Amino acid sequence: MIHILLVSREKNAFEKLETAFSDNKITTEWTDKGQEALSRLTEKKIDLFITEEQLPDMTGRELIEKVLFKNAMMNCVVLSELAHDEFHEAYEGLGVLMQFPLVPDKEHVQKLLDHLNLIAQIASRTSKSKGE
Repeated sequence: MIHILLVSREKNAFEKLETAFSDNKITTEWTDKGQEALSRLTEKKIDLFITEEQLPDMTGRELIEKVLFKNAMMNCVVLSELAHDEFHEAYEGLGVLMQFPLVPDKEHVQKLLDHLNLIAQIASRTSKSKGE
């Protein structure tokens, strides 16, 4: 089962996401602070986190950098209203899976699930070719 950490000042920004994740048997939990997110990501098995760009105690970028320092394989998504090129420039090299709008919906969840399934298929093929 996939477990996702939602990190945002406003929990209601994730209302549609949480429903769509639940419909797909994905569990979620929420926090509003980057430091709390870091603790949870260290202590629990979380597969992916979704953060907004500005948290009360740090920026989303700072959170991503700190998480990657502890776990370079952690997947993340960022809620951002930046234009595509600006977003790419701001988050280049951080391994961000995708950009969501500030209030994502069911369609965004489906795109994320499709992306994660593709990654799983590639990883499976890679493991088989190595004889694992």
